[in-house]
Amino acid sequence: MRQKKEYDFIVTLKHPDHKIYNFITVLMCVMTVTASVLSLLHWQFQQLSWVNIILIGIIVFNLSMGLFNNQKEIITTFKWALYAAAFLWLLYPLHIPFIGIFFIIAALLERQIKFPQEIGFSKEGITFNTFPFKNYTWQQVSNVMLRDNMLTLDFTNNKIIQREIEPAELTEEENEFNEFCRQQIVNRS
Repeated sequence: MRQKKEYDFIVTLKHPDHKIYNFITVLMCVMTVTASVLSLLHWQFQQLSWVNIILIGIIVFNLSMGLFNNQKEIITTFKWALYAAAFLWLLYPLHIPFIGIFFIIAALLERQIKFPQEIGFSKEGITFNTFPFKNYTWQQVSNVMLRDNMLTLDFTNNKIIQREIEPAELTEEENEFNEFCRQQIVNRS
């Protein structure tokens, strides 16, 4: 049984804008719906028509829910539309499975792309929750500072990472966080 690692501080980075990814996803789904409707009209597949109509409905519903989402704090996801589109491509009469597989990969990667990035600080080191996880020991760090919603990590190999954090993150604990990091750098032996 593995114990969950505890962090003294967890800093959430500012969410990037996903407009380009969302645009490409919508474009892929519209292409799928168009191809599926044309195949239904052209080949008139009676046995697959209800499956196609249901999958097209899932795609259109998921796209409309995502496109008309006005809440800024909720991250729009199109994974069910991508899964339905992948299934449609796998049912397509020309048997082009690699397009369906591409849609499945896009649906699986969407979670990782839109997952909020966090950095955990503990006495053992610093951990980024990216894929794959990145771990740094305090021996690799020469300075860490949080000021005005900007996190700066200065490494001993002259690498610098600067990231903007969410505005509500650590504003009241900024001095405590900076002191914690300073102590860990001083005590690294």
